[in-house]
Amino acid sequence: MSKMTLTYRALEPEDITLLYRWENDLEVNEVSLSKVPFSKYILEQYISHAQMDIQEAGQVRFILETTEGIAVGCVDLYEYNAVDRRAGIGILIDKDFRALGYGSTAIELIKNYAFNVLGLHQLYCSVGIENTVSLNLFESVGFEKIGLRKEWRFINGNFSDVVEFQLLNK
Repeated sequence: MSKMTLTYRALEPEDITLLYRWENDLEVNEVSLSKVPFSKYILEQYISHAQMDIQEAGQVRFILETTEGIAVGCVDLYEYNAVDRRAGIGILIDKDFRALGYGSTAIELIKNYAFNVLGLHQLYCSVGIENTVSLNLFESVGFEKIGLRKEWRFINGNFSDVVEFQLLNK
């Protein structure tokens, strides 16, 4: 598969409809470590504060766009720690654009931003054991499995394991 061309940009007020759909998608909630639905009001507040620097907010979210300006997903850096130079990474690709190579391209973009712009030393993420697509994605772009949290999440009436990943800037 050829490398997909993507860019990232800051959140805009017009993104409210996309964010509302993505954040409240039951399919996404199945694999997300967050279980809280978001109102449009909360998302509007989030977008209005999105211009804050990552140093201030401790997180940043970017919309992922094709060269034609089509939003295909978003990527987050969260739990930013300037002292230890690390952050968590989260990615969401819209269901209409999955399995097209956008996930790995998006991670490469945010890795470049995190390591070369922010000067981070490492990125990490937590992925539910049942989310085989994300497990394979993070491994394919160089993240290393560093641990397993047993019965870490309660989902659909059962406890589920979570795989921990880490990527060091070498």
